[in-house]
Amino acid sequence: MKAINYKDDKRIRKDITPLFLTAFPKDERPPKRYFFSSGLKESNNIYAYYEDNDEFIGFSQLTSYKDIIYIFFLAIQEAKRGQGYGSKIISKIREDNKDKVLLLCYEEVDEKYPDYESRKRRKSFYQRNGFMDNGVKTNEFGVIFETGYIGNHQVPFTDYVEIFVKGFSEYAREHIKEVK
Repeated sequence: MKAINYKDDKRIRKDITPLFLTAFPKDERPPKRYFFSSGLKESNNIYAYYEDNDEFIGFSQLTSYKDIIYIFFLAIQEAKRGQGYGSKIISKIREDNKDKVLLLCYEEVDEKYPDYESRKRRKSFYQRNGFMDNGVKTNEFGVIFETGYIGNHQVPFTDYVEIFVKGFSEYAREHIKEVK
């Protein structure tokens, strides 16, 4: 599997865009113009992943802050899900960032949600790939998320907010609240 950075080849946008728009609910993603412009910032990277035959597998968006790599988005083509590609991408991110803490969020897992089973599967996937409970829950634009990390320390809420500001803009600071 090969990874191509958006900064190196803007043509990957044609592969990423349809997946970005279908893999994440509208209330959990920024407008695509912000998503792609964020990929040009020094601290942000958008990667498209391809099989050796150039078949598109999925993408990730990563933001670095201090000793933290935040996985903003990770998505696999629907036809490729359940075949180990998500785990391979996480392994690649871990390998490329051995001295960093990896952080991500996923929707709150609670039986009150109609999609409880899919939330539970998503969290289980991340746990199988080494992510531990970070102990921070957030309300982001009205959606409750749990956070997971891999590394030598948990990430406090204050750093979590700074990651979002670095990833997108100061605008994010107003829309992320800690859930106690």
